[in-house]
Amino acid sequence: MKQIGWFWRIVLLGVLTTLLGCASHSMQAIAKLDDKSPDFATGACQNARHNAWMYDEVKTHKLWAAPALIILTGPVAVAPLFFANIGINTADHLKAADITTQCGGTAPSSEDIAGRIALDTALGLAIGAGGSAVAASAPR
Repeated sequence: MKQIGWFWRIVLLGVLTTLLGCASHSMQAIAKLDDKSPDFATGACQNARHNAWMYDEVKTHKLWAAPALIILTGPVAVAPLFFANIGINTADHLKAADITTQCGGTAPSSEDIAGRIALDTALGLAIGAGGSAVAASAPR
């Protein structure tokens, strides 16, 4: 099998970093809020927005920690990381829905949230597979 050239490895890692470097769903929900709305200043909205930054931090750390664990431990870590990723995505989507609801927006339906979680999981698997291919093709 032909190995991937260094140029394409760098391009692939750049694309993966860009895709995964986006803001968390909670922070995206906050960015969409109307800060001039009377609901924005309520205590319920402030409480809902309080820890949204945490999901950005987790998403950033997940970008580097998951591939490192797979490289260090091999396939043993794939299933636990997969389920941890689903849990983190679910918590982020639910927090985003709570922020939207508490700050005067319309909360997405349960089906919509489940669909978004499934899409995020599928993208995570695809990107993780791409990152694993790059790591596997690296000279040792």
